[in-house]
Amino acid sequence: MQRIDSERDIESGIAALTALPNHGAYFARAFEATGLPPLRRRPEGFAELLRAIVGQQVSVASASAIWARLEAAGMVAPDPILAVSDDALRALGLSRSKARYARALAEAGIDFDALRRAPDAEILETLTRVTGIGRWTAEIYALMSLGRA
Repeated sequence: MQRIDSERDIESGIAALTALPNHGAYFARAFEATGLPPLRRRPEGFAELLRAIVGQQVSVASASAIWARLEAAGMVAPDPILAVSDDALRALGLSRSKARYARALAEAGIDFDALRRAPDAEILETLTRVTGIGRWTAEIYALMSLGRA
């Protein structure tokens, strides 16, 4: 993966896509019609990974409602989550399994500063060791929060 930190990185990626022998012309027409895609980033850290867990296999509306309850209760950081029971997390809308995943994430003690600087393979390995975070969630976090592509 490559970090995408600027519009220059986006332009470089577009140049590579439009140079593809079989599909370059298609990408060129698409980018001509739409312009450069925006540089979108999500925050890094514990809360963003917890938000990803909350959003797994539920509608956007459900995930938003549950997330709002977690935020209102101050349950978006490791220490508060570790201080309450799974039943308390379930009362805020988490399923039994997601309460377990939230606790596993809180217990993992991930060093997010080190994770930001880690090689791609190490990022995926670190995140997928946490119960409830699979490869897809790890890759989305790497892409959207760390700017890896």
